[in-house]
Amino acid sequence: MAHSPERPRQYVCNACQTVHVGTVVEHTDSGHQYEAPDGCGACGEGGFTPLEDWAYRHD
Repeated sequence: MAHSPERPRQYVCNACQTVHVGTVVEHTDSGHQYEAPDGCGACGEGGFTPLEDWAYRHD
């Protein structure tokens, strides 16, 4: 049986747009559950948007 790697959930900092990998909060038989980190490692802010919900627009 081949192993298929798990893709961790990613989050974008709302302040500086740095992408972070989520923190594992639960281990399950089907994988892991993730949540946004407490603070951005680049700017220190605490607001994040899941990568799949984030859209950057040049208006």
